[in-house]
Parts: sequence; C-alpha cells; structure tokens
Amino acid sequence: MQKSLLLIVFLLATLHIHAQSPVGRWKVVSHTIVYDGTTMDMHAALLQQRPCAAKIVYEINADATYRLNAAASGCDPKYIDFQQKLYSKTQWKLEGNVFTTSATNFAVGQSYTVSFSGDKMTWVGTEGQGTLVYQKI
Repeated sequence: MQKSLLLIVFLLATLHIHAQSPVGRWKVVSHTIVYDGTTMDMHAALLQQRPCAAKIVYEINADATYRLNAAASGCDPKYIDFQQKLYSKTQWKLEGNVFTTSATNFAVGQSYTVSFSGDKMTWVGTEGQGTLVYQKI
C-alpha cells in the first residue's frame, strides 16, 4: 500500500514539474479574429500603424499579476502610459487549461483556452475574442 501511494505521489509530482506555466515574459506574435467570415490578424494591423508595438512585453507574474510593459518599446510616452494603465490592475488565473484575465478581481474577465508548444503559448478565446499567439522571451 505504501509503495502504491508513493508511486502516485511521484507521478503527480512529475506531472506538475513537466506542466508548462504561463509565468514569464511574452511578446504577441499574432492576434487573429474572424469577422464576416474573413480572418484578420489584428496584431499585424497594429504593427503597420505602430511598429514599436512589436517590442511590447507582456509579463505574467507568479503573484497573479498580468502587466503590459512598453517601457523599452520606443513608442511615444502618451501611448506607453495609456497602454500600461490599461493593464495596471489586471490579474490572471489558470484553471485546468482555461486562462482568465480580469481587472475587476474576476467580477468580469476574459477567458481563453491555453496551450503550449515549444516557446509559444496560444490563447483561443472562449467568447469570440479570437486567437492570440505569444512567444516567450
């Protein structure tokens, strides 16, 4: 009985060690949405207007904060200030493979099905928000 219990604990610990975590610094590489049957990459459109946005970093922290860091992006100060304020209270949580962000202590939030492949993290909106692909930096 003790051997079986020890084996179960070992397997659970191994799974936990190998589970990928969203914690880290990420850059958006695409944000696709489907509108009237047409797929559009909103991130590519943003980069046409603001190439500096390619250097924006999203910080998913172990303390459950989710921040946009545009300090080193080269964007104009007003844009940086506005974007960083939007994320100043954002929190995140992961339940199974559902990643949720909220700036209202989860009274309201946006949820995504999250998956990992190498250094990429993909969020698929559960309510039509589209698909975001992040690359770990």
